[in-house]
Amino acid sequence: MLTPIDVQAKTFKTGMGYSKADVDSFLASLYPDYETLYRENMELKDEVQVLNDGINQYKGIEKSLQKALVLAETTSEETIASAKANAAVIEQEASVKAEAILADAKKELENLRAKTVELLQQYESYKSQYKSLATAQMDLLDSDAFKIELAKVDTFVSTEPSVESRMVYQNVPETAAADDDEADDEMDETLSADDPIVQDIASIFDK
Repeated sequence: MLTPIDVQAKTFKTGMGYSKADVDSFLASLYPDYETLYRENMELKDEVQVLNDGINQYKGIEKSLQKALVLAETTSEETIASAKANAAVIEQEASVKAEAILADAKKELENLRAKTVELLQQYESYKSQYKSLATAQMDLLDSDAFKIELAKVDTFVSTEPSVESRMVYQNVPETAAADDDEADDEMDETLSADDPIVQDIASIFDK
């Protein structure tokens, strides 16, 4: 493309043809407009280049965004799938633990119930034994061995008790002592502080 300087410096051969004065006048009038058009054309080219550079830059950004979007979608899907899998595993583990805890609690409850029933049965057994022992003691107190007649009392307080009175006086304490010893032996054989069952019942009342 001709520059304004080329137009201004252009010369023509003289001779027959166009008038030199007319040509020079035309070129002189054409020069400013051509210079303006040339300058605007160059400016437009620069602007087009800038726009092309910007477009190329935006295209690069677009490609990067597309890659990032694809990566984000892939990562999001993988994250969601991983979260669902982890949630399923956690839910399953929690369910298994809950079932195990519930089973242990039920087993412990059954053991406590069985132990309670056993202790109640033992308590009823000991209560029956105590009742029988108390009844035996009452029967012993109501027996003839513990009856003292007024005549025997008069005999006891006499200065010189007879042989029969002395025998009655001696037999009564011996019989009572023997009965007391027998009752104590029976209680010792029936209950013992070292008995595990007695210790279990004692621990219940201590609580």
